[in-house]
Amino acid sequence: MTQIADADILAAALVGYQEKLKEIDARVADLKRRLGGKPAAPSAPVAAPAPDKRAVSAKSRRRMAAAQRRRWAAVRKAAKAAKAAAAQAAKPAAVRKTAPPKPAPKRVVRKRAAPKAKAMPAGGPKGLAQAKRPAAPVKKAAVKQPAAKTAQPSQPASGGAPPAPAASA
Repeated sequence: MTQIADADILAAALVGYQEKLKEIDARVADLKRRLGGKPAAPSAPVAAPAPDKRAVSAKSRRRMAAAQRRRWAAVRKAAKAAKAAAAQAAKPAAVRKTAPPKPAPKRVVRKRAAPKAKAMPAGGPKGLAQAKRPAAPVKKAAVKQPAAKTAQPSQPASGGAPPAPAASA
């Protein structure tokens, strides 16, 4: 019986030490990460490798993508409807049934703004100096003249008909 008790105690001690070893490895990896080094490789394999992924055909991927688009469209439609219903419910019943309120009369605003406009021209103090100054002359656009032809004999200054060709006798 002593051997069984000793074996159980040794097995429990082994499990405890292995847990402490994992904790120490984790602390070492954290310290190396803080120092800028690469994380330490585990001393023993932690878990079995992940199983292979199953292959999905292109046709199945297209069907899954279409189904996902339909689900998101339904979510967006429901959210839009809920938002519109909340906005409609937030308005009092009297406001929903009546015409929109009339804007404030503009005449009152003009009366208050008119004295300020007469006292100071647009542009502030600089506008006063410009208002006293005469208007600058306006440049007229130059009319483009046709270029003179150099190959032909010069035209008479009177602007009449061109000279007749010389008659032979």
